[in-house]
Amino acid sequence: MLVLRRHLALFSALAMTLLSLAPESAVATTKLGPIQLSGNLQTQNLARSADVESYQFIQNRNTAHFQFDYDWLQAGKFYNKYTIPFLESSHLLIKYRGVYDSIYDTTPGILEKEDIHGKAYGGLNFFEFAKLRGFQRKTLSIDGFSQSTRDALKFDNQLREAYADIKFRGIPLTVRAGRQQIVWGETDNFRMLDRANPLNLTWHLQQEVPAPAFGWDELRRTFWMMKFLYDLGDIYRFSQNFLEWYWNPGDWAPAKQAFLPRPWGLRFYDPLTNPVDGGFIAGICANSSVLIKQGPNKDQHKCTTLMNGTKFLEKGNYSRNPLDNSQVGIRYHGIAPFGLEFSFVYFYQRWAGDDGTNFAPLRVLPKNDKNNALAAKLESKGIFPGEYITPYVHSIGMAANYSDETYTQTVFRAETIYDVGIPIFDIAKETVADRPAVPGITNKNMWKGMIAFDRPTWIRAVNKKTTVFLTGQFFFHYMIDNPSCQPETVAALSSAGKKKVGSCLIGGLDLPSTARLGTTPDSPAFRDKIRDWETLFTLAAFTFYRGGSIVPVLGMAVDPTNQFNMEPFWTVDYVLRDDVVVNLAQRYFVTPRGRETPIFETWGLAGLNSGRSETSLRLTFQF
Repeated sequence: MLVLRRHLALFSALAMTLLSLAPESAVATTKLGPIQLSGNLQTQNLARSADVESYQFIQNRNTAHFQFDYDWLQAGKFYNKYTIPFLESSHLLIKYRGVYDSIYDTTPGILEKEDIHGKAYGGLNFFEFAKLRGFQRKTLSIDGFSQSTRDALKFDNQLREAYADIKFRGIPLTVRAGRQQIVWGETDNFRMLDRANPLNLTWHLQQEVPAPAFGWDELRRTFWMMKFLYDLGDIYRFSQNFLEWYWNPGDWAPAKQAFLPRPWGLRFYDPLTNPVDGGFIAGICANSSVLIKQGPNKDQHKCTTLMNGTKFLEKGNYSRNPLDNSQVGIRYHGIAPFGLEFSFVYFYQRWAGDDGTNFAPLRVLPKNDKNNALAAKLESKGIFPGEYITPYVHSIGMAANYSDETYTQTVFRAETIYDVGIPIFDIAKETVADRPAVPGITNKNMWKGMIAFDRPTWIRAVNKKTTVFLTGQFFFHYMIDNPSCQPETVAALSSAGKKKVGSCLIGGLDLPSTARLGTTPDSPAFRDKIRDWETLFTLAAFTFYRGGSIVPVLGMAVDPTNQFNMEPFWTVDYVLRDDVVVNLAQRYFVTPRGRETPIFETWGLAGLNSGRSETSLRLTFQF
């Protein structure tokens, strides 16, 4: 409770400071002719409650946004004086974001004692097993990071966006060039067509969605890209036809993810480098020339890197240049005469791993005599015989929405995509990593889709003055040609037996470690089986009170497939004045059938985030 009071005092001080800075008459932006300046200061505090008796402060994130807009070219003239040939108009936008999260200074001892694997460590959870092995609490918490690492984590200074929109004269072409976000699709939560910019999931996973409280804009990783839009005009009876395409000339990176003890990392420690049961310690790395000189692993040998200079969940085997790392996408958009708005899309880009697919991020050398010899050489140098992969994937999709004003007064939305060549772990394929075993990979195709509705509805008992906006979405993933198998049975087969089975797909969240070899009933290996179908639905409602100054949102996300689990939430925006907004929210992660059996789901609900229910308080001062 001392920590609780300390953070409440800190938040109160920040809130009072921001409020004291607020002018008496709100000014949303500052305009100087064609130049506009705007931004905001924001502080967000999160308190996690794993149960009704415990609280931990896991975030005190203080953010500053500054935005510069400049209509430097209007009606073909610069400075309203100089004519620029070939150009009709142009707009320049620059957006900066600076962040400081104080928990890395004030509460570095926060710790989740149980990871997603549950009591799979011989009947113990991860923390209990680590203590038994002689590891100190500090080693497993943020406090164990070096000061330089903590400094890097607590600050985030980014040029978020910096681009110019250029409209050409005489041809219906507009070009946006620079650091930017490209947003396609119809979904409000789990993304399908919105994949030009992978996500940064290290702050808060996807929990600051949905709008109006927040949105994806803060979570996308922005890149230097070029986007083109060619207006086709009316074609036959179809209106608003345009062709849009983009090119990312090498400035791409995968979804940014973190592990425990980061408070909103993936709910397990780095499977390669963590000192308790990481794949780099002993096991296949027992023949490495690199010796651990101190700590509970003293005199053990370890690996220090992956093959080809790759970094797990950070960088694959490519250079960030146009020849080796380009990404492209194209979209055709139109509106049918009966009101259906639609688009067809195609992507050819590297797999980012942020849409809920249970993919394989690590490719280990297949087992054969040649690779066995190569692996021995690599291991002796401290190189793990595998690499982080981000393969190119072909994706074809479409999106549509239709407003039915006659019968239901509802907007219906749909989105679908077909991905070709997603890497999935296959336990029937053996690799040189067999202490413990890391499976090989099979590339599979997946069909994914979403159907949704939006409807403003009068509910007089809730709001007599305005409607309640209802929105619902249903998502599905379907694995094409998923073999029927029992992973634990296949794992125990001989090499010949595995070849006879051919294929047995598993997920990436429960791969065995030196501490979880599947030798006891409490710790079976490969429980994270790939299912034919993964499903999820969301339902939310919001309305406006007091002229729009109070906006409550109530919603729920439910995963009925992975041992029924859900995330109910509520949030309220209170506009104190035009430039000061307070947001209060609570999110609950619920497993109706208990938490004894781990739930290996990748949607980010109560499987991956079990025990992470939280209260959020955010204050924003806009200028």
